[in-house]
Amino acid sequence: MGSFWAHLDHAIKIRVPIVLGVVLVSVLVTGLVTDPTRRAQGYAPTQPIDFSHRQHAGEMRIDCKYCHGGVETSRSAGIPAASVCMNCHAVAAIDSPGVAIVRALYERNRPVRWQRIHRLPDFVYFAHSPHIKAGVDCITCHGDVRQMDVVRQVPPLTMRSCLDCHRNPQAEAVGLREDLKGPENCTTCHR
Repeated sequence: MGSFWAHLDHAIKIRVPIVLGVVLVSVLVTGLVTDPTRRAQGYAPTQPIDFSHRQHAGEMRIDCKYCHGGVETSRSAGIPAASVCMNCHAVAAIDSPGVAIVRALYERNRPVRWQRIHRLPDFVYFAHSPHIKAGVDCITCHGDVRQMDVVRQVPPLTMRSCLDCHRNPQAEAVGLREDLKGPENCTTCHR
């Protein structure tokens, strides 16, 4: 029986530092290879086509879910395909230079290469669908894009901002049902 405990003690002494080392190396590598501006407030990359969310979501009141169709059912909201744009632009604003680019891509069955704005680190699991089902309005995390010609990252999208919202959602989230709180256990976001 004593050899069992000795073997277990030896295995723990070897494995714990290895596991801690792997975790430390993966965090460092992620920090080194991920461009920090990708998660910075105010990040607004140049897009391949001038697209005004102020015009589409604000003035025309097109719901976010129309263009970002996966938001209710998947982890990702999805970036609209050229075919989604062409649903309207087959007849609307057909002389616009941006629409001409979209039409050419659509006809060649090519995607618009939109630059992603809101990005969490790879080690964070986030799904849009439970947030949408809970009634969290898009502006909570994305800012009021209805007022933005060029979309930029507004909130910090940090662990602290997420936990603040999960702990006190009525103060942080727009549109949330009164009776809800988000989970605070580590494995909710770190899987």
